[in-house]
Amino acid sequence: MNRTARLFPIGLMLGMGLLAFWLNVLTQWRAPEQRPKNPNEPEYTVEQLTATRFDERGELQQRLVTSKMWKLPEQEQVYLQQMDVKQYRAGTLDYQLKSDRGVYNRTSGDGQFDGNVNLVRQATAQQRAVYLQTSTLQLNTQSGILRNKAPVAIDDGQSRIRATGFYYNHPAGQLKLLSDVRISYAP
Repeated sequence: MNRTARLFPIGLMLGMGLLAFWLNVLTQWRAPEQRPKNPNEPEYTVEQLTATRFDERGELQQRLVTSKMWKLPEQEQVYLQQMDVKQYRAGTLDYQLKSDRGVYNRTSGDGQFDGNVNLVRQATAQQRAVYLQTSTLQLNTQSGILRNKAPVAIDDGQSRIRATGFYYNHPAGQLKLLSDVRISYAP
C-alpha cells in the first residue's frame, strides 16, 4: 500500500476535527457586550401607564394611572408624573391619591409625593368622606403611616382642619397635628 493511502484516513479525521472545532466556535452563543449605564439616564421609561393589582380572591385591590414612570439604573426608586392611585377594599374604592410628582421605593415601601397632592377617603355607611390637600406627602405602604411638615388642609364633612405638618397612623387610626392648628368643627 502506498503512503498516501495510509495517511488519507488520518488526514481526513484531522480535517473533520478542525472543521468540527471551527463550527463549534462559530455557533457558540455570545452574550452581547454590555456597555456601562449612565446613572443619570433612565434605565426604562413608560408613558401612559395603567397598572392594576388584584387580591388573592381576584377582587380589585389597587390601580395606578400615571402619565410617565421611569427608573434610574442601580436604584430602587421609581419616579412618577401626574399619578393617580386608587386603593380598593372588598372591591369598592377606599382611598384615592393624586399627585403631580412621586418617588416610590419598591424595597422599603416609602413614597414621597410632591406638587398638588390630594388624598380622598371615600364615604361609607359608617363615616363621611375625608379630603386632604397639601404640597408634599410621605407615606409608607408597609406600615400605613402618612406624614408631612408642610401646610395641610383636611375637610371632614362640614369640619375643617388646617395645620402645618401631621402624622397619621392608619392601622391605629391616630392623627397627630404638629403645629399652627386651626379647627372648625361641625358635628
